Amino acid sequence: MLSLRFDPFPVLETKRLVLHALTKENSADIFLLRGNPEAMKYIGKPTLQTLLEVEQLIAAYQENVRDKIGITWGITLKGENRRLVGTIGFHKIDRPNYRAEIGYILHPDQWGKGIMNEAIKSVLDYGFKEMDLHSIEARIDPKNQRSAQILLKNGFEKEAYFKEAFYWKGAFIDTEVYSLIAAVKR
Repeated sequence: MLSLRFDPFPVLETKRLVLHALTKENSADIFLLRGNPEAMKYIGKPTLQTLLEVEQLIAAYQENVRDKIGITWGITLKGENRRLVGTIGFHKIDRPNYRAEIGYILHPDQWGKGIMNEAIKSVLDYGFKEMDLHSIEARIDPKNQRSAQILLKNGFEKEAYFKEAFYWKGAFIDTEVYSLIAAVKR
């Protein structure tokens, strides 16, 4: 079984980004992100309506880290007063099977700049090298072609297409599953 160490919280840096723990200081930026209908279009969760909902979300992220069932990083641009532009993380960690599910969201103002590609590379590297994951999966709405392209660009393979896999806003929605297996076998 995976032995996870998230204390201290792992801060990841890339050429343009800092990936860090989410705190109450990020509340306003998370509200702008998770309250944005365009950013949330393919997420399958409601847009946040209040700062209280944001604080509850941050607390849930912190609890997941504490319980070692998930880890989510805030994505900030270097040199921009740590303004949060997105989040990325392993929302579900399947410790007995050395597997995790990755999820991410980026503010629409930042789309098309390579930010998520840069962030995902760093998180995948951390997942395989530091967490010792064997495989990482992503579940996306098939209509979200930007997300599919990011996954394919980073070596993921489309593994499955589930018709009407979940119910959202009065309709059954399809899901695509992408997976990436560690380069080095056990």
